[in-house]
Amino acid sequence: MRNRWTRSTSIVALVAGLALLVAACGGSGKKAATTAETTANTGGSTQQKTFPNLRVVYDTGTDYLDPGLSYTVQGWEAMWNVYLSLLGYKHVNGPDGATIVPALAQSLPQVSSDGLTYTLTLRKGLKYSNGTPVKASDFPYTVKRLFLLDSSGVGFFTNIVGADAFSKSKKGEISGIKADDATGKITIKLVKPQGDFVNILATVFAAPVPQDTPAKDQSTTPIPATGPYMIQSYSPNRQFVMVRNPQFKPTENVPATNPDKITVKIVADDSAALQQVINGQGDYDFHPIPVDRLADVQQKYGDQLKIYTPANTYYYFMNQREAPFDKLAVRQAVNYAIDRNALVRLYGGLATPTENVLPPTYPQYKKHTIYQLNVAKAKQLIKSAGAEGASVTIWGSNRETSQKPVEYLQDVLKKIGLNPKVKIIDAAIYWTTVGNQKTKAQIGFADWFQDYPHPLDWFDVLLNGDRITETHNNNYSNFDDPTVNSKINELKQKPSTNAAVKAQWAALDAQVIRKAAWAPFVNRQFTDFFSTDIDTSCYVNHVLYQFDFSRICKK
Repeated sequence: MRNRWTRSTSIVALVAGLALLVAACGGSGKKAATTAETTANTGGSTQQKTFPNLRVVYDTGTDYLDPGLSYTVQGWEAMWNVYLSLLGYKHVNGPDGATIVPALAQSLPQVSSDGLTYTLTLRKGLKYSNGTPVKASDFPYTVKRLFLLDSSGVGFFTNIVGADAFSKSKKGEISGIKADDATGKITIKLVKPQGDFVNILATVFAAPVPQDTPAKDQSTTPIPATGPYMIQSYSPNRQFVMVRNPQFKPTENVPATNPDKITVKIVADDSAALQQVINGQGDYDFHPIPVDRLADVQQKYGDQLKIYTPANTYYYFMNQREAPFDKLAVRQAVNYAIDRNALVRLYGGLATPTENVLPPTYPQYKKHTIYQLNVAKAKQLIKSAGAEGASVTIWGSNRETSQKPVEYLQDVLKKIGLNPKVKIIDAAIYWTTVGNQKTKAQIGFADWFQDYPHPLDWFDVLLNGDRITETHNNNYSNFDDPTVNSKINELKQKPSTNAAVKAQWAALDAQVIRKAAWAPFVNRQFTDFFSTDIDTSCYVNHVLYQFDFSRICKK
């Protein structure tokens, strides 16, 4: 998920969210300030403090527990401590958590002067949780497996020499990846320089798996692990259990962990999840605290509550391959018709309105004011497009945070002259369903949490028409604009921190929104809630993976 947050930016965003909470729910301003300071500044305990079992109450958003397929916050939050990649991130709070460090590799990659060749070497003696050795040749197989799976992650690796040919034939090898099992050396050649490639090597998609791993979903038959934990069992929509990996040896970058076991119970209802933790039946509630209970929880259990601001954007996608959203005027009408402040209220005030692709935590962010609320103009645009009375199906999941914005959008679309109905499906299959071209999803709810700190993770993954796929598609709008594609590909080869390049990203953000690729509406703040048994001085909220299960400890 990410460009590094500055400490001041994350605190300002957090305090702003808490101020909204106070206004909406009557909470204590003093308590809010304390929570913001604690969340932003504590680094968590570095001393190992083991305990038998961390009981997590999760929601239904886990798509897969296969590193080649999972692409939700829930999946990655669990698996970054199970499947290590060649590179990884520090297990610390704050902006330092976005620092790339060696994980399975001995050191950061050597990069050729032309930016096209990356060379890494595996650490010696590495073993999977089943005792078999980790081999350099496992890495090229891992990338091949992504293409064989039609994974959402394939687009990250298409710039490797030979990857495009392999994606079409699904046979042979990817010529741009060479591996020497005797030395552990891995060499990767790119077609063009790519400014975010080290970040890609740190994603869960890039985590090596054994070469006998089938090229089909292994969620319920867990793949051997390389991290501090391994998945012991998984019953979809019910529970999964992670236990210590007997082959794992801590390093400076992947430290010793505290819970011996992590039991993750999947609960659909937000209130039920909260009550389980209050009653001592669970230790950690992943769910957002229901709006009508937030003030009470803050007042009674303030020391157990953490509020944080990950880099995220919530938006409505509009599929440009499907009428009426193939017309710019209709997409613009949606942007003019939605009241973003009303949508903030749907999230209990723990959100800020937005018209941008990038969240405000990014240095490339520049606030847009392109679509001021104007229902009359929206009606006029629908009429001019000849779309009055057009039937529209709005897609959403059965999670409250998706369903409420979808129901709100239904009312809005009625007011501007469309004929909308709502289609709600289970959260566990939502993304794969709307990401399948056969579904022909016209419009619906979407959100994005950064995979790594770079604008490419937003524009290239979500809005580059060159990366549209038949299944596991992330570009739900099927936005395919040649000028935007070209600009993304140009900026891909430039450093994102250069001031002039930052301005180009900001301009591209405005260009995409003027073309109404999306209707963005909020950037959200979130809650982490713990039982009274948990010592929150050990709490680490990672800039990329959010709550770090491995670092928490008990009183």
